[in-house]
Amino acid sequence: MPRFYAPQPRIVDGILTIEGEEAKHIRKVLRLRPGDDVLIFDGSSKEYEGTIIKEKASSVLIRIREIHPSQNESPIRITLAQSLLKGEKMDYLIQKSTELGVKGIVPFFSSRSVPLLMEKSRSTARHRRWEKIAIEASKQCGRGVLPQIMPLMTYSEMLKNVPPNSVRLLFWEREGEHLKEVLEQSDRNTEIFFIVGPEGGLSQEEVDAGKREDFIPVNLGRRILRSETAAVCLLGILQYELGDMG
Repeated sequence: MPRFYAPQPRIVDGILTIEGEEAKHIRKVLRLRPGDDVLIFDGSSKEYEGTIIKEKASSVLIRIREIHPSQNESPIRITLAQSLLKGEKMDYLIQKSTELGVKGIVPFFSSRSVPLLMEKSRSTARHRRWEKIAIEASKQCGRGVLPQIMPLMTYSEMLKNVPPNSVRLLFWEREGEHLKEVLEQSDRNTEIFFIVGPEGGLSQEEVDAGKREDFIPVNLGRRILRSETAAVCLLGILQYELGDMG
C-alpha cells in the first residue's frame, strides 16, 4: 500500500485532506485515483489507512477507516552524533540511518570537518534537505516516526546535548574497547548515544573531551573505515545486538 507523510493531519467527518507535494505525488507521479487505498503516517507514531475519494487541483481527499500506532519502530533508542561530511556523503548517511531506525541525528563541526556551513542560510537549507531525505527514507522503509535531526552544533555544544542516562560511545579508529564487549556489559533497555568523527578522524583533544563526559572509545577492528561506513556499520550492529534486526 503506498505510504505518504502528513504532519498533524486534518481529519473532518472521517475525511483526511492531503495537500502540497504529497498531493502532487499522489496525483501526478503515482497517478492514484479515487478508490485506491493508501496509508498516511504523521511522523510521530500514528498511521491512517484509508481510500482516496476525491481529487482536487491541489489536494486529495481520503476517507479514513482505521487509525493505529506504527509497529515498525526499533525498541532501542539510538542517537547518532555525526561530524559534518561532504554533501552527498551526509545525504547518504541521513538516508541509511533513518532506514536503520535511528532515533535522532546530531550533525556537528569538529576540528577536522572539511565542509564549511557556518553561514546560517546555508546550514538552514541543508537542514531542510536532510529532513526531506529522512521523510522519504521513512516512507520507503515503513517507519512511522521520523528521526529528529538537530541543527548543526559545535563539538562542545554536542557534548552538552547528551541524554543524562545514555550509554555514551565514541568511535575512534586509533584505539578503544571492542564494541561487542561494551554492549555485553550494557543494559539492553537503555538509550545509546554515539559519536562518529569526520574523514580525518577526531583529534586527541576531542577524544579527551569526550572521555571527560563519560564517553567510551570503541573500535570495530583493525581496518580503517570511512566515516559514513563506520556510522552505518555501528547502527547495524546495535540493532542486531540490542534492537530488532536479526
